[in-house]
Amino acid sequence: MAINATILEMIVKLIARTDRPCRVASLGYPDMLLTEPQIANLCGPDSLAKIRFRDDSEGITRWHRIDHQVTRVAESISMFAALGAELHCFDISESRGFEIVADLNLPLPASTGGQYDIVYDGGTMEHCFNVPQVIANILSLCQVGGYIVHVNPLNYFNHGFYSFHPTFYYDFYTQSGNELVSPIYALHGPVLETQAVELPVTQGFRTLHERSAVMVAAMKRRDYGGEWPVQSKYRANAALRA
Repeated sequence: MAINATILEMIVKLIARTDRPCRVASLGYPDMLLTEPQIANLCGPDSLAKIRFRDDSEGITRWHRIDHQVTRVAESISMFAALGAELHCFDISESRGFEIVADLNLPLPASTGGQYDIVYDGGTMEHCFNVPQVIANILSLCQVGGYIVHVNPLNYFNHGFYSFHPTFYYDFYTQSGNELVSPIYALHGPVLETQAVELPVTQGFRTLHERSAVMVAAMKRRDYGGEWPVQSKYRANAALRA
């Protein structure tokens, strides 16, 4: 569960489209994996003075194997505050003392519905077995007109229960009356130098860098009515004729 410069750039652009103060829901607490020059570039030159840095930075950078490149890890709530956003973190346990405890395999309380301008799934959905309920929860957290950002594995073997293909996002959001507002990207490479390659939305493709993740942003246009999407290739050719 993390945010690097490539992901933060997308989030910053979406925050700029929302009314302030912007409310952001993150599935899990995201580690901010950025250098200080990257933070200043994306958040503004004065942002470093507003952001707190984590006392456990050394362990975090070592865990993510960036300890030779980053010495201080920005604290996520203060990072979002510097961007004019209020960050709330949903998790299955209150490991840091401020999470909103929720099992995303189950329906969220109605009181959480439509409370957020942006919902960030930075690598949680693949760890939950009940994916249809998880993505319904994600959509329910977001207000109509708000945004959802997914960063999930494409080919991280045994990273979680699932990997996700571009057609999953396109078919779910478009067939539920919502829409994608970004291309669908494959992210690959070192965490501080991540490359983004645009992927076909529904067409098959053969080449993919090792350990790639998918990144996409969607806009909520309406509440989810429980519709089950049909994969685009079957909608286009129900009999699968050549």
